[in-house]
Amino acid sequence: MFRLIGFLVMFTATAGGYVFFDYKMSARWSGREDTEGLTFTEYLSGLSGRLAGLGGSAAATGLPTKLVDMMPKPPEGWTVRPTEAADVEGFLPKSTKKADKKAVAAVTKVGQTDGGSGTEVVALTYEKGDRKVVVKAVRYPNIIFTSFAAMQQRMELRMMTAEFRGTEFMTVRGLDVTEDLLPEGFRGRYFIADVGAQIHLRVLAPKRMTDEDLVPFFQTLHVKAMNAGVIDKVEGLGDVPVIVLASALETAAREAYVADVAAREAEATAREAAQQQEAEATAQPVADGSGSSFLGGLFGGGAEAAAPAEPAPGTSARCTTGKDGVKRCSVGTSD
Repeated sequence: MFRLIGFLVMFTATAGGYVFFDYKMSARWSGREDTEGLTFTEYLSGLSGRLAGLGGSAAATGLPTKLVDMMPKPPEGWTVRPTEAADVEGFLPKSTKKADKKAVAAVTKVGQTDGGSGTEVVALTYEKGDRKVVVKAVRYPNIIFTSFAAMQQRMELRMMTAEFRGTEFMTVRGLDVTEDLLPEGFRGRYFIADVGAQIHLRVLAPKRMTDEDLVPFFQTLHVKAMNAGVIDKVEGLGDVPVIVLASALETAAREAYVADVAAREAEATAREAAQQQEAEATAQPVADGSGSSFLGGLFGGGAEAAAPAEPAPGTSARCTTGKDGVKRCSVGTSD
């Protein structure tokens, strides 16, 4: 009996310690440390979704869980190594004085491997002779996609699209890849894609590399594992062993392909809007204070003391303050 009690005490202390630590980290990820802070009830409202997301990833038996293991394998004749900041300089204009600052920032960012707290970043440089291809993947924390407090960050990630002039480039096992055409003077090609808005891919390649030259870098991308590693999974993504290269299609087929990509984008936008509405509806009781719990009150995230109730219809309240400073009220029936 004493052993059981000891186990329960240890388990409660350990679980409580983890929850408190995870709560503090979640507040940091949600960017709320410098304002009111992430309340504990807001944290609890997203905890079940986070656990469900982690369980879904773990259930994907045999799939890689580390982002680096989902990256493309080097094609034959190419070598691969971790990216250095200087690797992207060859894609910038020879002189950046008059270059588009937004484009310079986008290209430079591909060579940066530092991420925020809880963000997983992998950047690899593939080399063959004087040619370099840089592939970067960023996976953002689960809390951003489960907590109402992080809705702003979630929407910003979902709204990330082509910054310059996007054009359909390729679909890899259901994952649409866009080429964002860099302004004149840049010496590289820039490609973007995202999985569930949580994993963002950026690829830089030399201008002289053709579309067909780039296919080997995308065909070994582990799309299925990436889909399993995000909160907002897309059913079937990564399962279809088909790669569609837009430039290889005939006119009619290309038009159909472009229409299909547009339809998927519209569907994704509608799905994201529905998810936002659902998140707002779920979080409303928390904002009203009706979603508090024993733990929420314990950690200071519960509702504030309830305001005095309004008198019911047909009644009146009379209050007087005595000489001792105490306010006394009585409720009677209205005439």
